[in-house]
Amino acid sequence: MSLDLHALVRGGRLRRADVALGELVARLFPDGAPEVALAAALAARAIADGHSALQLDAAQAWFESLEGTGTAPWLPEFASWRAALHDSAAVAVPPVDDATATTRNVPLVLDPQGRLYLRRYFEYERCLARTLIARAHQRRLELITGGPGTGKTHGVLQRLVELAWAAHAQSRSLRIALAAPTGKAAARLAESVRTQREALDLPGPVAAMIPHQAQTLHRLLGLSPVAARAGFHRAAPLPFDVVVVDEVSMVDLPLMTKLAAAVREDAVLILLGDPDQLSAVEAGDVLGALVQAAGEASLEACHVRLSHSRRFDEHSSLARLAQAVVRGDADAALATFAQEGGARLLDDDARHAHWIERAASAYHDVVDAADARAALQAASRFRVLTALRRGPFGCVALNRAIEQDLKRRVGVRADSAWWRGRLVMVTANRADIGLFNGDIGVAWPDAQGEIKVCFEAADGVLRALAPAALPPHEGAFALTVHKAQGSEFERVALVPGADSPVLTRELLYTGITRARALVEIHADAGLLRAGIACRTLRWNGLADRLREAAAGSIAESLPVSF
Repeated sequence: MSLDLHALVRGGRLRRADVALGELVARLFPDGAPEVALAAALAARAIADGHSALQLDAAQAWFESLEGTGTAPWLPEFASWRAALHDSAAVAVPPVDDATATTRNVPLVLDPQGRLYLRRYFEYERCLARTLIARAHQRRLELITGGPGTGKTHGVLQRLVELAWAAHAQSRSLRIALAAPTGKAAARLAESVRTQREALDLPGPVAAMIPHQAQTLHRLLGLSPVAARAGFHRAAPLPFDVVVVDEVSMVDLPLMTKLAAAVREDAVLILLGDPDQLSAVEAGDVLGALVQAAGEASLEACHVRLSHSRRFDEHSSLARLAQAVVRGDADAALATFAQEGGARLLDDDARHAHWIERAASAYHDVVDAADARAALQAASRFRVLTALRRGPFGCVALNRAIEQDLKRRVGVRADSAWWRGRLVMVTANRADIGLFNGDIGVAWPDAQGEIKVCFEAADGVLRALAPAALPPHEGAFALTVHKAQGSEFERVALVPGADSPVLTRELLYTGITRARALVEIHADAGLLRAGIACRTLRWNGLADRLREAAAGSIAESLPVSF
């Protein structure tokens, strides 16, 4: 069977890069069946969709769900497709080829569960699994999971204090690193640790070992868009005795593999996260696989699951809504809206002028604030969150509409780019000026009346930059739920938009739990039911690789360096 790969590009279901890989495989292995080139192209497309492999027996339904014109063509039948791949010189097939799968010059790997990998992603899973299982056997891996307000940061601080006291008793220092996937999440982690540390009244030498700053994982590892390799890796490990990583649900497979390889073998790696949140935008579902393995013998002894939330009263409508969504219980979720309290379902249309006016009114405290610091504090009290980026219900359109309404209210010209109270979010890391992806700033006039953009640093210091000095950025009155991960607000207006593949149980839960006191969901009951019924699908074999590593069936030497 052969499909015209370029026709699939024209139809929108494949990218040019996917087809280029398929054609390269066909050229390098000319004796292979055409199904092999097709599989290579689809495996590359699956990576772009957040999977770490292509699940052959589920590929047809996934292929049909991809955006594109016309009817999706039929893919090969599973058994014959798998047989063609098994017989191809382009494909390594462990465990039979386990001793040679990492050294053969092959671009693809077919695992026993019927997943087809680009070789590098198979090696990511193998390397990460072997590293984590080795740590688990030495009890140098700790996994703490739980929802918002369950005390993950409090628990890790207690652990750090325990380690610091032990080091102090032995008259040695303890070097600790705090990190998170985004600048915003890192700032929240640092603030939480700093606040709780000050309340403990520790003696000076012990307190000095607990850091008051956190950094992004990219900065911790010395990763940059222009660097071919991380600054820290297995051969040049991080100089820390303990590495704490928050918001692990947001960490993708390649980044987690690089992190695990860079942590010294005698150091402790502590991972914190909420497995019910959205997975990383990039490939893999690392936290989900770790929790799955923790339910078995592989990582069971390393896992602490926290369930009691201190942020919400467990009987509040907001807490009951979040729990119902996690369980997939749409009836219970809808019943919470009948209660007085923190959850409301508003069956209106986000395109209507009255809804935009309602959101703009909520942001008036930002514009009317006494100074930039007060404006940022006001901004933390409310945020519009969307499921989509584009379209009439997307964050781009809603942000533009809210900005126009606010400018009209305060008498600012409609074409003004910068004005007092405008919220912006940085979309790229710029360590040289201390700004990172996800940082929120507010436009505010300085003493001379010139507009600057003000950001609050992790240490509470306010920094003001000229708009021209900013890294890439966009408006922040409306954010996607993905961009809001690691943040929290008093009130959230959640706009699911329309029924689409991105509207899932995990997205709804993540959006709902960004709110501390009130969430308003702008959708009808049918749309909410559809979202709760849809689970995020991530094809990956990390849980299987962890089992294999625990059983000692993963080769010791891995030639691919991370």
